[in-house]
Amino acid sequence: MKLNFSPFIKLSFTQLKRNKTRSFLTMLGIIIGVTSVILLVSIGAGLQHYIKGQFESLGSNLIYITPGQSGEGGQNFAQGFSSGTIRFEFEDIRDLQTIKEIDTIVPLVQASDVITYGKEEIFSEVSGLTVDAEKAMNINLVEGRFFNSAEEDRKAKVAVVGYQIKKDLFSEDSPIGETISIGEDRFRVIGLVEEMGQGAAGLGQNIDNVAYIPYTTAFEITGQDDFLTLVAVVSSDEVIEKAKEEIGVVLSRKYDDDFSVFDQTQILSIIGNILGTLTLGLAGIAAISLVVGGVGIMNIMFVSVTERIKEIGLRKAVGATYKDILFQFLCESTALSLFGGLIGVVIGFGVSVLINNFFPSHVTLWSVALSFGVSSIIGIVFGVAPARKAAMLSPIEALRYE
Repeated sequence: MKLNFSPFIKLSFTQLKRNKTRSFLTMLGIIIGVTSVILLVSIGAGLQHYIKGQFESLGSNLIYITPGQSGEGGQNFAQGFSSGTIRFEFEDIRDLQTIKEIDTIVPLVQASDVITYGKEEIFSEVSGLTVDAEKAMNINLVEGRFFNSAEEDRKAKVAVVGYQIKKDLFSEDSPIGETISIGEDRFRVIGLVEEMGQGAAGLGQNIDNVAYIPYTTAFEITGQDDFLTLVAVVSSDEVIEKAKEEIGVVLSRKYDDDFSVFDQTQILSIIGNILGTLTLGLAGIAAISLVVGGVGIMNIMFVSVTERIKEIGLRKAVGATYKDILFQFLCESTALSLFGGLIGVVIGFGVSVLINNFFPSHVTLWSVALSFGVSSIIGIVFGVAPARKAAMLSPIEALRYE
C-alpha cells in the first residue's frame, strides 16, 4: 500500500503553527549551525579568491629563488624563508642572467625595523631592491615615483612606502616629500604604492606594510652584502618550467640542493591547501552545533509525544497504523530541521554578502547544499526515536493515560 504523505505534511504544519515559539526555539540550534558553516566556508573561500587575485595582479611570470630545500615546491615560503644557510651573491645573478628564458633578476635585501614619523611609529618590513623591481614585480604607484639608477648608485636614502605605512603614519595626508626614520637612518619618501592587501607580495609578508629602498642603501644600513631572495622574471608563462629547470642546474653547481625554486602557482597551491584545511576544520567545529540542534529537536519531539499520548491513542483506535504514527512524527521533526536549515541558509547568505563589504567572503554552492542537506538528515535521524516511541504506544494504554 502506497503512503500518501500529504495529510502528514498538513498535520505537521498545523502542529508547528500551534506552538510557534517552541518551534522557533527548537529550530535555533539548526539555524545557528547552518549559518556558522556557510559563514566560515564563505570567508575561507573569499580569502582564497582574494589572495589568488592579488597574486595574479603581480603577474604570473615570476619565479622565486630562496635558501633551503622546500620539498614539495615552496614550503619554506609558508615558513617565511626561515630554512637554509646560504645567501645569494652578485655572481649568482650574473650566472642566472645567462639563461635565455630569463629577462631579468631582481635581488632582495630583506629586513625589519621600526619606522618613525613625528610621534607615530610602526614596525615594518624593509626591502632593498634594484630599479628593475618596479616593472618586474608590478609595483604600482598611486603617488610619487620609484627610485632611479642615480639614487641606487649613490646609495640615496629614499623610500617608497606601502599603503599601510602611509595610513598609520600620515593618516589622510600625503607622505611624498616627508622625512621618516627607518631605525636610526632618515629617509625621504618619494613614492606611495597602491593598496594591495595582506598576502599579496608573494614574499611571506604584507606588501602594504613594506618600505622599498635601493638595495645599495640597504647594504649600507644593514651591513649585509648578499641577498636572501632572488626573483626571476621570465619572458612568458610558457617558459616557466623550462626556466626553473635551468635555474636548478645553474645554482646546484654551487649550492647542491640547498635552495628552492618555485612560482606563483606553487605558492597559491600551498596557501590554498592551508586555507582549505583550516576552513574545513572550522566548518567541522561549527557543524557540531547542528548535532546540538538535532538533540534539541529530539528532546522537544519526546515532549510532544508525551503531551499527545491521548491523541495518538485516539488515532490508533480509529484505524491509524504503526507506519501512520511513525511518519507523522518523522514529518514534524524533519519539518523543524528543514525550516531551521532554510532560515540558516538565508541568514548565512545575507551575512556573507554584508561581510564582503569589509572582508573577503564568497558563498559557495557546495557549503549551502551540504549544510542544508545535513540539517534535513538530522531531522530524520533525531526524530526516529520519538517517532518510534509514539508509534509503539498501545491504543488502550494511551487512551487511559492521565
